[in-house]
Amino acid sequence: MSLNEVFGQAWTRKHDNPLSPKVPLAPRITHPVGLADLVNLCATHEPDQHLHAAGSHWALSDAAISDHTFIETHDPNGMHPAMGKTLYDVIPNCMNDAFITALAKRKVKPFDTQTVSENEGLYPVHIETGKRIYQAYAELDGGDTAPQSLANLLADNFGNPDYLGPWAFRTLGGAGGQTVFGALHTGTHGGDINMRPIADSVMALHLVVDGGHHFWIEPHSLRFPIEAHLTDESKLKAFYGKDEFGGPNNFTVLRNDDLFDAVLVSAGRFGVVYSIVIATVRQYTLHQERRLTTWEAIKSQVKDTASPLYTTMADPLQSRNRFLQIAISVTPHGHFKLHQAGVTKRRNVAMAVVPNSTVPAGRAERVGAIINLLDPQIQGPRFAAAGASHPYDPDPAHPGKAAPADFLELACSDANFIAGVIKTVMQELKDFISSNGNDIGWGIAAVAAVGGGGLLALLAALFPFLAILAALAISIESNAAPRFGQVMNQIRVALLSDPDPQKRQAGLLIWQMISASVFEKQQGNSDYEAISYAVMDTHDYLDLSCRVNVQSIEVFFDATDPLLTAFVDALLTFEIGQEVTSGRAFVGYISLRFMGPTRALLGPQKFPVTCAVEVAGLADVAGTKELIDFAVALALDPNVNGILHWGQRNDSNRAQIEARFGDPAPNKASAMATWRKALRALTNNGELTGFSSEFTRHTGLEPF
Repeated sequence: MSLNEVFGQAWTRKHDNPLSPKVPLAPRITHPVGLADLVNLCATHEPDQHLHAAGSHWALSDAAISDHTFIETHDPNGMHPAMGKTLYDVIPNCMNDAFITALAKRKVKPFDTQTVSENEGLYPVHIETGKRIYQAYAELDGGDTAPQSLANLLADNFGNPDYLGPWAFRTLGGAGGQTVFGALHTGTHGGDINMRPIADSVMALHLVVDGGHHFWIEPHSLRFPIEAHLTDESKLKAFYGKDEFGGPNNFTVLRNDDLFDAVLVSAGRFGVVYSIVIATVRQYTLHQERRLTTWEAIKSQVKDTASPLYTTMADPLQSRNRFLQIAISVTPHGHFKLHQAGVTKRRNVAMAVVPNSTVPAGRAERVGAIINLLDPQIQGPRFAAAGASHPYDPDPAHPGKAAPADFLELACSDANFIAGVIKTVMQELKDFISSNGNDIGWGIAAVAAVGGGGLLALLAALFPFLAILAALAISIESNAAPRFGQVMNQIRVALLSDPDPQKRQAGLLIWQMISASVFEKQQGNSDYEAISYAVMDTHDYLDLSCRVNVQSIEVFFDATDPLLTAFVDALLTFEIGQEVTSGRAFVGYISLRFMGPTRALLGPQKFPVTCAVEVAGLADVAGTKELIDFAVALALDPNVNGILHWGQRNDSNRAQIEARFGDPAPNKASAMATWRKALRALTNNGELTGFSSEFTRHTGLEPF
């Protein structure tokens, strides 16, 4: 079968400007459907036509950009089949008998209303690397019911049916649209304070390198709670040594810690990873609470990982906190002295169900029923709501059901809806003006409640903005489906561009009203319980305009380092300066999430507790790029030494990467030195350059 490929087409990413493709004319885009395609592609490409693998195009860095040939494991446009199968040839057919026997002896707690599960059990799952996260968690939640599955083997041959239940990822990031491997391969993580990132759940990986040779790679040391290697080498060689995969001399099994830890996070430089075995755990339920506060009220606790910020929920009698996220509004209030902050925490609880049923809360809304048992586009079952729903938000008036989409979700699926938000602000301003300042609505109070004196002096200056806002609403409604960022930029120009100081102050007040309203609806107080992925995956898959043309970085720090909070404060100060002096503004968020260390040599989670500071905004708004540029420059300053996420904007050069992961010249035992040694071992001492790219050369992800 010939390889499915196209030539001279545009290649872009989900979050890019849709009118400006990242690569206007990609020389070659290939769509392999399995291992044989990958082996042949890597064996037959021209030496000067470099290759690079891409997932579902969610990355915001240049790490997935190829010099020539793109290898698409999951076509985001759905025109070509994804490499997204769940595989059974290795798990269980090539497993070590001792490993299977040890699994069979283990009892796994059920997923029910009586049992509180956290990382309970161990169930290896083998998947192709084009499978998306939301597809994977939907399948895991259904239980591994395939007749040839490990779960059925353990039930039928060993009399242990425990593994037939639903399974889950130990931790997840905030979105499930990436491929599982694409996410973990660049250092993506969750916010579970004491849990390692997603990459550390990988038990084995199958790599195809330049030249077409392929390797099954496992760690040599046994890092899971079973005293046996996962697979049987002779069984692996018998299966993968077939002629269709290049024959027995084209396949090698490697058990080596350094090689494994190098390939885990390597931005595609080693080759294309065909499949991974990932360790999953018993499905579980999370209780989430969120409290609205200010950054200034909590930032002193960030450096103390034993403080209540990390350890306890709102009710101190409840079990320990496992998750921490701090979302910060970049737009100030209270005379520019305060910034709203939403603090989110989570703990494990017993299964929460829809009333009068045994169905876990959140399952129907976030996964739904199977609508196709084997969809040829994704090479697996398709679920009605997986990747096709708003974030789960329970309805307090109807227990067990989700609330209707809120105004921001509606605005993201149709940016015209923001006109309604403007009209609400207009009415509040009208009431304030007509009452001579006595009728203070929610929006004004949110902005001026602390240190907000002088409002009466703005009455006259606020009045002209009523007409401006009315004109904006009409303009937005008449514009066919504008992007949310474009709408917000129109509002920014209207509110922050007047040179008159009094009018500028009035415009800033209205801008802060709109920002506070949006932030409060996103990060206001809440408490609920739902199945794991419904809590962890907070992405809005019906969003058509809010996450388009995005700029984003993520910077990793030791959570106890004072530079962490100093970095955040510097960004907030920068924003105040540009709002007041230049009329520019950042539309987006700063989010802090915390996690444990990684085994991956180039994983950015280097510390016992690592904090990732994500800064993401809409590039359509003048001021967003400026703040992101400032954040990148500050992170790379040698006095700050922040580590940039491989999968988001990463402007690091070779020297800056070596400063963070160890310069191999003076330190032969550094992470960077060990990583490059592993790359040399799998590229014939650096002679095989097929997976080199402009990004890897610039960042020093090369053999020497």
